[in-house]
Amino acid sequence: MSTARAISVTKSPVKKKQSSDDTGTVSRILQVLQCFSEQPEWRVGLLAQRLKLPRSTAHRLLNLCRAQGFVESDGVGVYRPGLGLYRLAGRLSFQMPIRRIAAPLLTEFTQHFSEASLLTVLERTALKVFFAAKAEPSAPMRYVIETNTLAPLGWGASARAILAFMSEADIAEVARRAEPSPVDGRPLDVKELLKSLPKIRTKGYAITRNQRTPEGVGIAVPFFDAAGEVAGNVCVTVPVFRFKPRDEPVFVKALAEMAAKISDALGSERVHTISD
Repeated sequence: MSTARAISVTKSPVKKKQSSDDTGTVSRILQVLQCFSEQPEWRVGLLAQRLKLPRSTAHRLLNLCRAQGFVESDGVGVYRPGLGLYRLAGRLSFQMPIRRIAAPLLTEFTQHFSEASLLTVLERTALKVFFAAKAEPSAPMRYVIETNTLAPLGWGASARAILAFMSEADIAEVARRAEPSPVDGRPLDVKELLKSLPKIRTKGYAITRNQRTPEGVGIAVPFFDAAGEVAGNVCVTVPVFRFKPRDEPVFVKALAEMAAKISDALGSERVHTISD
């Protein structure tokens, strides 16, 4: 005869359910701040419509943001970004490591094409550029690519893809300087440079031969920052003997996709088009 045993079951303590209001409020505040990246001024009613929230809820969220200095009001129902939000955005923008954003993209590109890819960054104050990051194929290269060395804006696809989208005053200053080749000291053909820039703007990318890299073809597509200003480019360098005309659109498409991702990460809303 079997004996039944009583089994004591201890109930686990019931966990307090996380307040949906807590998580909902955080999520909604982030949505409110996102709206101020879309346009600089909002009225309560329009913001409520944009977020599909009751007017009272939108007003409460704005007041929470205002208490932290992220939003300010003119007293007549118009809300704008506050100093706290600008300060936060400025710090993040200043500290944003473009190299970290671009490095995995360059690595993927080079692994796919077995060609060297580069991140070029504009030093606007000096009107110069430098290679900030690179990915190189496993096979030995015929040339050396130096990073973090300032170079003039008149030489190579990596420079011209930036210069073409700068102001007329900057272009004129670069032409006035007429800095020689950083590779072999050749004098800059200013007329040729100025003639090339409108074509680059129209096509959306630059391609050069034997300029920054001896016996090399460079193709570069620019990316843009949150202000819509050109900030740099991604570039591929291919030995002349290995480059075929049919390769150009393939490289351009892949570079344009990389550049678009970097522009997006920098907060740019500028639509950059590529044409054949």
